[in-house]
Amino acid sequence: MSFLDNLPQGSLDSWFRWLTIFAISFPILGAVIGGICAWGAFTVGNRISYLQAAAVREARELATSRGLHPDAPTTAKMFALAKQLCPKIHKFPVTAANGNQEAQAYAADFVEVFKAAGCNTDLQLPIPGLTPDVEGVKIGVRNYTDISAAAELIAKILSAGEISYEVAPLKGDFFPDEPFVLIIGAKPRQQH
Repeated sequence: MSFLDNLPQGSLDSWFRWLTIFAISFPILGAVIGGICAWGAFTVGNRISYLQAAAVREARELATSRGLHPDAPTTAKMFALAKQLCPKIHKFPVTAANGNQEAQAYAADFVEVFKAAGCNTDLQLPIPGLTPDVEGVKIGVRNYTDISAAAELIAKILSAGEISYEVAPLKGDFFPDEPFVLIIGAKPRQQH
């Protein structure tokens, strides 16, 4: 006589049912948990891949963005000349494309160098601002035949820093009270 022979018939049936439920439920539960884990790993893996790709893009943009680095010899030359010439230059604005963070950061570098040298300038983003087709560094002037002496001094400072620039006409409603404006447009396409 075995142990099972001593159990009442109802107990054997309930044990059998419970064991059947467990035998069916555990593989299903395992499959569900496995699926959840796989989905989580896939989702986390995709998020990590997205973040890695974003970090690579950001590093690439930083490596190719323009900037005036304080320890660069060209910036030092520009700063030295600006320090000599800033007392002769009255207040002037620096502007950049409203929707272009790279151009704004580059413009802020110019403002920082000029202010440290003693110039009275600030970054101003007017509305309406620069159109996206404005590229590079420009000295915007009211009249080609009557360029202010201060604008010419800014041109000398930019040249000392080996900054490529153009002299361009200002539209009548763009900084209407200023004789000239230092304009930082989008990064020129050939430099991308």
